[in-house]
Amino acid sequence: MNETFSFVMPLAFECLREAVQYYRIHQKFTEDHLDSLFDFYGNIFEGAIELLENYKITQYQTEDGLSKVYKVGNKKEQYTVYENINFCYCPVFRYQVLELHNCLTCKHILAVTVADAMGIVIKEIVTPSQMVEFLNGQLNHIIE
Repeated sequence: MNETFSFVMPLAFECLREAVQYYRIHQKFTEDHLDSLFDFYGNIFEGAIELLENYKITQYQTEDGLSKVYKVGNKKEQYTVYENINFCYCPVFRYQVLELHNCLTCKHILAVTVADAMGIVIKEIVTPSQMVEFLNGQLNHIIE
């Protein structure tokens, strides 16, 4: 990872955190927040907004609230995002983030973060065994 990238990454995630915090209080994003998010994330941010407008984001959570995962997409294509973890198994994340280091994250992670702040995530409660089954399925998908 180059020095510029490692310097920018914390700033970008701090900008996202501040925008989300502001939205939770004021129920809107400022123009400055949106501009800054676009400056840091570019096309990835645009893709996240498109996901918010056209697809559903579902949060699966155990009753105790200790385990949460999110599914982003439609019936044809879905990706799983984990709470507070910057990882997705989508091709963009694998190639652009992990290999080339020219993106900070993917549109799925940004969409989940923004949707959660906006309160537009569909929430479903699952049993611990359902969560384990779900996570095992995801592990198999990642290994393939």
